[in-house]
Amino acid sequence: MRRYRLGLVLGRFQGLHIGHEAVIRRALRNCDRVIVQIGSADKAGTRHDPFPAGLRKEMLEAMFPRLSRNGRVVIVPLNDLGVGDVPAWGDYVIESARRAVGMPECIVFGNEEKCRTWFPNHPEIRYISIDRSNIDINGTKLRGIILNNDEEAYQRATPKGLHPYFPKLRELLLRAQEAEGAAVSCGGP
Repeated sequence: MRRYRLGLVLGRFQGLHIGHEAVIRRALRNCDRVIVQIGSADKAGTRHDPFPAGLRKEMLEAMFPRLSRNGRVVIVPLNDLGVGDVPAWGDYVIESARRAVGMPECIVFGNEEKCRTWFPNHPEIRYISIDRSNIDINGTKLRGIILNNDEEAYQRATPKGLHPYFPKLRELLLRAQEAEGAAVSCGGP
């Protein structure tokens, strides 16, 4: 029997990697169901947020195909609220999860203690923190690997089900880089 009925995992997933997989797997070990919220769902096409939410959802489903089909993993988009790391953000996250699936009993995250500061209005929620110190990858590093066209490093940093996505991710990253370069040369942001 698992300790919690519903757990929450929140991330931008702008470059899904083995660290994300470890967090979600830990949530699955502790929770009957897991809602995975794809943050910044309304953002795409920039260096910081190159990949659209639909592609990130597809990749999460590729990581957990059976579990997403049977409803054990529920993947939902979450647009940015624009308020930053404050309790209003935490309230927004929890309310979005509650409307989509139900009230989460725990939040599973990796080494990001700032997550605890987002939810002061929800003392009933428990936290499960994953030590990712032995997992030397993050989204920024992974995007760099993709831009450098290092498919071997990409394969070491990602679950096998995501390996076929390398060409598409590289294409989207290069397109975002070109678009931002053009905006800067034209005097844009």
